[in-house]
Amino acid sequence: MAEEKKNESPEFPPLDFETLITEYSTTTMAYLGGMQDPETQEPIFNSQLAKRMIDTIDLLKEKTKGNLSTPESNFLDNTLYSLKMTYVRAVQNSASTESSTESDAPETTIDPETDTEDSSEG
Repeated sequence: MAEEKKNESPEFPPLDFETLITEYSTTTMAYLGGMQDPETQEPIFNSQLAKRMIDTIDLLKEKTKGNLSTPESNFLDNTLYSLKMTYVRAVQNSASTESSTESDAPETTIDPETDTEDSSEG
């Protein structure tokens, strides 16, 4: 019977909209330094992939508008806001770290309300 247990698939949480958004959110956070590279043990930071995941969640928000329950819609809005704010802080921290070595590095920000990027010389 122990062998039977070994071959069973791991238990996953039930698949629903909030689980999907949580999985995308976790991936985004990993790209923003929330996970270490297994080989280098350095935090993974890829702002382009993080932005892509945020854009994907935004697309889901647009495409599901009017089809979500109030709790699902609130969860989606709160998650997006949190991810966008984390993205802005992470990119600004990255830019300030880089600017300490390169004083003319451009700063990139994302407006959480409009989801637009601004690049300016700092």
